[in-house]
Amino acid sequence: MTDYGMLLHAYGRALDTPAHLTALTGTDPDALHAAQQHLWGAIIHQGTPWTATPPAALAVAALLGDVPDPAVRANLLNFLTAVAHAAQPGLDLTGFVEPPDADARIAAALEADDDETIYGELGDTVYARAIAGCRSVVPALLATARAALADADATVRAAAAATIAACAAALPPGTASPAEALTARAADAAAADADERAALVLAMGDLGLSPRAFLSDPHPGVRACAALAPALADDEAATEEILTALANPAAIDTWFTVKPPQFPQRVRFPLIAAAVARVPDPSRLLEAALALAPIASIHTARSDWGVLLKALPPEQRAAYLRALAANEDLWDPGNGSAGLVFREAGLAYERTAYL
Repeated sequence: MTDYGMLLHAYGRALDTPAHLTALTGTDPDALHAAQQHLWGAIIHQGTPWTATPPAALAVAALLGDVPDPAVRANLLNFLTAVAHAAQPGLDLTGFVEPPDADARIAAALEADDDETIYGELGDTVYARAIAGCRSVVPALLATARAALADADATVRAAAAATIAACAAALPPGTASPAEALTARAADAAAADADERAALVLAMGDLGLSPRAFLSDPHPGVRACAALAPALADDEAATEEILTALANPAAIDTWFTVKPPQFPQRVRFPLIAAAVARVPDPSRLLEAALALAPIASIHTARSDWGVLLKALPPEQRAAYLRALAANEDLWDPGNGSAGLVFREAGLAYERTAYL
């Protein structure tokens, strides 16, 4: 039995966590909503794990099959994906040594609500324990996700594919890859809807597989997701597929009914990043840049149109700058991100200079 009173989430002792976990399999819509908010806001707060995160994730994994609403099941799998990412497999903890009396000091500090000790003197210990705990539960999360690949709902299966890929990245060295499970599901992808196929293809790419066969998929979103696979980074057909998609950025927003969970923001952002990274001749980006300019938002300067502005060679910028100037929504002297993009490109953030 987990003593959540001796564990922390983002807002202090996790005394409220058991009730929220119980609510996940209940029928009270308000309690169910609050429980999901608790997971995303307290148990894994903006990607940061706490000592309550590992046992809560195990509890979610164990009860997933008892959650009646498929939308909630998918959201819970996305939560498990976030926990797997929080395991931070690239972070070396081998050199970290806990104080010998860490257990007693943490318990005393929790009982005394001594935040200075918990988050100050023992902050590194608490954080290291949270990460190590996330790593320890990854195999159990993976087992749940693999089982969810057989869920009756396509959105749940798509979320499961993303969870599998995230868990695979956090597995201990030498552990067998779960690629086989995704490959088997992808073999049935022709019968799946495009949203699920896209999530499967992205997960395959994250596992280091080459989903090249999906470059000929009938759905443009699936083709683009296949093209994003790191294993196809040097494949000209994949690069061309990305550029073709970016030539009509407005259409990208219509590709999916439910976006693959691997895309927390706009789908075009990773496509633009991949195009900039892969295209050896940046002048090939101009068509995508000109297509994006009329629909761009000032709030996405660092993710799309600004990325292209900095990538284009100087001789290609004049036409793009005129197109950006025609979009009056991109010009606000008070917007620091937009102004910074122009400064980084060595340009003045003055609309009248480009009209």
